[in-house]
Amino acid sequence: MQEPDERYRALRRLPPFPAVATKLLGLLADEDVAIKKVVDLIKADAALTSELLRIVNSPVYGFSSRISSLQNAITLLGFQTVRSFALTVSMKGFLHTALRIDLLRRIWRHSLASALLCDEISKVCSANIGRDDRAYTGGLLHNIGSLGLFVAHPRTYAELLESATGENLLEKERAVLGIDHCEAGGWLARNWGFPDDLRSIVIIRQSTRRLLNWWTWRALPS
Repeated sequence: MQEPDERYRALRRLPPFPAVATKLLGLLADEDVAIKKVVDLIKADAALTSELLRIVNSPVYGFSSRISSLQNAITLLGFQTVRSFALTVSMKGFLHTALRIDLLRRIWRHSLASALLCDEISKVCSANIGRDDRAYTGGLLHNIGSLGLFVAHPRTYAELLESATGENLLEKERAVLGIDHCEAGGWLARNWGFPDDLRSIVIIRQSTRRLLNWWTWRALPS
């Protein structure tokens, strides 16, 4: 039987999760955080700054005049929208060239679909509409174990996914890699410094994860 540390060797070789996103997760957990702190943090990442200004000036929001100030963009969008956006951009940046692989793009679409679905359900069920992005964030991050295993073992994990079903995926992962994507996700969440509430989403009970993965995986088009 493999030693616990041995199982995570390949995950240790993954690049660190973008620091700006990790810091934002913690910073914006405080509803009273000063906007200057958020602006200064995002300014440190030129790519994130340009993407944020691009999206706030897109037809999606339809503001009458062009927004060129990062502080104005953050004020108009709101902290929670900015956090969700920054996390999505950072996740895509973490995967970068690996997204050229069709199967990995499918896992990424699965994560985005889960995020949007969780957000819509939250809006229907919660009184905190527009003020709490945890449903979206949790949906986006719940499958980071699969994404991490794919980046760490691209060929092996691709073959494993092609041969596995929703019912036996966890067992096949443990048999082939010595670790399943639930355990991998929990390890990544801890080592990337995610807040406790997000860690608990990533380390969801395996039976629930198996059902969610089977349903969303089958629901997405190839």
